[in-house]
Amino acid sequence: MKLTQLTSLLVFLYLSLTSALSNGLLAKEVAKNKGTITLTNSNYERILGGQREAYMVVLLTSTNPSIGCSLCMELEPEFATISDSWYKDHPSGLSADGEHALFFAKADFEPKTNNEVFMNFKVNNVPRVLFLSPDQDIGTFNQINLPSEGGITRMAAIVHTLKDAIGISDFEIYQPINWGSVSITAMATFLVALLVRQYKPIAIKMLTSKTVWGLGTVAIIVLWNAGYMFNSIRGSQFAGMTQDGSAVVYFLEGQQQNQFGVETQIISVIYGILASSTVALIAFVPYAKKFYSHDKAGRPSPSKASLIELALTVSFLVALYVVYSALTAVFGLKSSGYPFKLFRFPSI
Repeated sequence: MKLTQLTSLLVFLYLSLTSALSNGLLAKEVAKNKGTITLTNSNYERILGGQREAYMVVLLTSTNPSIGCSLCMELEPEFATISDSWYKDHPSGLSADGEHALFFAKADFEPKTNNEVFMNFKVNNVPRVLFLSPDQDIGTFNQINLPSEGGITRMAAIVHTLKDAIGISDFEIYQPINWGSVSITAMATFLVALLVRQYKPIAIKMLTSKTVWGLGTVAIIVLWNAGYMFNSIRGSQFAGMTQDGSAVVYFLEGQQQNQFGVETQIISVIYGILASSTVALIAFVPYAKKFYSHDKAGRPSPSKASLIELALTVSFLVALYVVYSALTAVFGLKSSGYPFKLFRFPSI
């Protein structure tokens, strides 16, 4: 009798530890973790295994800088936005019709606390977004493909996949408000308005100046040609890392249709120097020659003016040659097989 009772007790304890949590208990776990359940070696079988009644979306990632996973860093806030959006409208995890339950979980790789989670799913690279149906145990799952475009595009694609797989329609994305950006914009607008009001004659003179409009137009052209619009639409990451995480990667070699954000800054500097040097040859050199054509006493000094003209012309031409060489070198990186180089840079 005692042996039977002991056996029953052990079976009960085993089932309690290994069977999945009910939707109610999962909802409590979500509330405790503010939208996303944190998976560890001690709880992942209990949360994901057994007779589960809910759909589960699991992010396996590694945001540790030493790993050097740039996509993990990108996906982290996007996954948080998706899970927080679902939790905002469905704190119990249930859809509006009450027929489907959905919960989100995550494991950010830490060898001592969640390595068994990654071993269970046989993950050898991250990030991975896994989808588990109620009829699937912890050993079977589907993987959600991640679009290369980040931001709202990737979030919308993941949500669309979940809607189709589960059969729900009440899943909206709520992007958090960047109050820092709002505050900076409001403060900048206030300061500009205050300065314009205080120095109205100067502001009018600047707004009607051909030079100001010319510089502004050239700056916009440089930014757009360098790929700023591309980065804004695609949400390109700033830079990459080598596989071993030992160095920063600034260019996506051989890929003309993709780029890092830092590439735009580098190309903008190159275009800016080329444009400035060209304008200087056209406008500044003649102005300098005219300025030094007479000395302080008003006497003509053609030799000094010619020397200044020659020195400035050579300087700007050298700048054009060297910087344009850098531009062709970058183009060679982006276009495999491009054979032409004006000047060989040791690091490009």
